[in-house]
Amino acid sequence: MNYNVREHSYVVGGLGVTGQACVRYLLRHQALVKAFDTRSTFALPSDLSSAMGNSFTSAPLTPDYFDGVDTLVLSPGLSLDIEQVQLAKQCGVEVIGDVELFARINGALPPEQAKKAVGITGSNGKTTVTLLVTHLLNACGVKAIEAGNVGRPVLEAIDSDADVVVMELSSFQLETTSSLLLEAATVLNISDDHLDRHGTLHHYIDAKHRIFKHAESAIVWRDGEYVTPSVEHESARANTVEYGLGQSQQGFSVQNAQGSDWVAFNNTLLIKVNDIPLAGTHNVLNVMAALGICMQVGVKPTDAISHLATFKSAPHRCVEIANYGGVRFIDDSKATNIGATIAALEGLAPHTKGKLILIAGGDAKGADMNSLAPYLSQHVACVFAIGKDASLFKACFPNTTLVTSMAEAVKGASSFAGNGNGDVVLLSPACASIDMFNNYMHRGEVFKQAVDALFVDEVTS
Repeated sequence: MNYNVREHSYVVGGLGVTGQACVRYLLRHQALVKAFDTRSTFALPSDLSSAMGNSFTSAPLTPDYFDGVDTLVLSPGLSLDIEQVQLAKQCGVEVIGDVELFARINGALPPEQAKKAVGITGSNGKTTVTLLVTHLLNACGVKAIEAGNVGRPVLEAIDSDADVVVMELSSFQLETTSSLLLEAATVLNISDDHLDRHGTLHHYIDAKHRIFKHAESAIVWRDGEYVTPSVEHESARANTVEYGLGQSQQGFSVQNAQGSDWVAFNNTLLIKVNDIPLAGTHNVLNVMAALGICMQVGVKPTDAISHLATFKSAPHRCVEIANYGGVRFIDDSKATNIGATIAALEGLAPHTKGKLILIAGGDAKGADMNSLAPYLSQHVACVFAIGKDASLFKACFPNTTLVTSMAEAVKGASSFAGNGNGDVVLLSPACASIDMFNNYMHRGEVFKQAVDALFVDEVTS
């Protein structure tokens, strides 16, 4: 593939972290580039302001803006339906994202310089698996760097000294990606999410499955829905590694041996399930998926598993933040959709001796909260619901209390919990955070602050 950025003229749409990384890369490689942002009050960082001058605008665009432009590199945070994108298409401009730009640049490099890449998507667990794969590869002597939706823009990985780029890929990134070559790809799971942007579950699944288009192999959850490559994804479908919690002679499975449950690969015992340092059965699946991906870049499961104990989980993903009076407080603020909350409930319930009390709510993004109801009935004693769509929880689970703030939710949940009975207060919102907080990280921080403040108040009163 022959691709030289100097031979093209670009517009970068949306100047968040990803868009800024695109502009910096293109300017550094002497490409013709200008940029727009949809926020009328947005101000460029000083380095880009001096470099771009009048090449940046936050004003409405006119057709002549795209004169001489080949390619619009669109931020994943901006929908393909916005008027600026429609205008670009009317002017014959190709619309791609930063991941597709990475694919083209990386694919044009000499083989000794090109990065190997693996891709991870799914409704839930992407970041955990991405960071875990990166950790295990590096621990086994393979230079790896995480990039994509995990936080580091993928173009920053091109100039790194890594041999393997471990990509977390969202549906928003994948819908503008068409030529990404991957050593291994996985769709961890699929649940209703981002239907406010994709419109239907079918369109959401189609976006996710673009990860398999040029993948050499697929890592597939044996019992998952919508996670297997389609017939048109020939290479991925022909080279599949399966995993699951049930027993199986092939791939990764859970087997009972020596009086314990073990994660096994092709009948070789790897690690006791109880020795996995990540809470919940959903994380057993995440570990299997990570091991499967490592296999495809030459690291044996028996080698990788020995480094699992040194992995540090990312914050806000089923992490215990406090234990006051025998009540465990768990931050799962990253659970921004129903599937993530279901995974947390099913993962924690078997290990919860007392009541499981849920704090949830926010912006449901058009999801049907009724699909959560059976899991609430089975596992949860009480819900304290906050935010824009709090009433949806009340409608599907009668034992729901509507509250107006995180502090009020924490206070109510703590009062409902018993002392020393093994109760758990779980923040797992099943909703986005943008109605009340800056992001899910901010929501998790406010949760911890409310827990700590309540504890201090109780001790000093």
